[in-house]
Amino acid sequence: MNRDPFEVLGLSRDASDDDIKKAFKTLAKKYHPDLNPGNKAAEEKFKELNEAYRTLLNKGQRVDDTGGFGGFEDRDIFGFGGFADIFKDFVFRSKGEDLRFDLDLTVDELFSKDSKDVIIKNKLKCDTCNGTGAKEKHTCPTCKGTGKIRQASKNLGSTFIIMSDCNRCSGLGYITDKKCDSCKGYGYIYKQESIKVPIRKNISEGTYAVVPGKGESSIGGSNGDLYIVFHIKGDDKFAVEGLDLVSRLHVDARDVIKGKTLDLEVPEGKEKISLKKGETKLIIKGKGLFDKRGKRGDIILNIVPEIPTDIKEEELKEIDRILGKHKEPFVSAVK
Repeated sequence: MNRDPFEVLGLSRDASDDDIKKAFKTLAKKYHPDLNPGNKAAEEKFKELNEAYRTLLNKGQRVDDTGGFGGFEDRDIFGFGGFADIFKDFVFRSKGEDLRFDLDLTVDELFSKDSKDVIIKNKLKCDTCNGTGAKEKHTCPTCKGTGKIRQASKNLGSTFIIMSDCNRCSGLGYITDKKCDSCKGYGYIYKQESIKVPIRKNISEGTYAVVPGKGESSIGGSNGDLYIVFHIKGDDKFAVEGLDLVSRLHVDARDVIKGKTLDLEVPEGKEKISLKKGETKLIIKGKGLFDKRGKRGDIILNIVPEIPTDIKEEELKEIDRILGKHKEPFVSAVK
């Protein structure tokens, strides 16, 4: 085929066998002609997927990082029979909706806490009726309780077995005679739930963690997942600027003049820093936030000498004697 088969399947060239199998099954289900009647674009896409799969299956080869084909032992890389068998286990099960929760973490929380409790309002399966929505029910006579209708279809020289939801019971496998009193027939109720979210200091802005099965419930299907999206916020000590943590370091003016060494509290503990005369900024390299690849920013400290505000006139004269001739204000380029 003209296109890289891995590109057709939306995969990188180092994708595993399971990744390839999963990608093909997902895309083939989406673009199958029987599920897209009259859609020529879907039909062409399905043919392209078919060809990409056959290229990998029949040649037993995989594209290497240089764009050519690297060696791969001559076998069925997916671990099952022929192309027609790819659909034999297809079952269109409904899955509950995935949920998203945006979790704000302060700099202090990011570096000092192991976990944080979050409260979510979730759609959960009704315990009274076990998610069926029925107080009384009987088996669907059309699908015999399976919830699925099995149909055979021939296309592209192969036979496909398509499993679809029973149109009489909507895939439930039963007919409701009397609705559940607790959930009023919906099969689920809304509840608040507390979830403990692990916190690692290398979490970066916009990354997420997945809590399987903590999304919304689905009648006759599996639960969705909960996606926790992390956002790193500044606190009363540090502002967040990209990967850098920026702060003002307030010090006694005498410490600046003397070039004093300080043990400074930073998010990960203590850092020893030395003040220098005339220095207005200190940078502690590699102690800021992480990015997605593990690179770290810096801690940037803007030095603010603390000068008394209640100096008497005679004391000002002594300061003038020490500092010498008064210097006029001037500006210079930032470097």
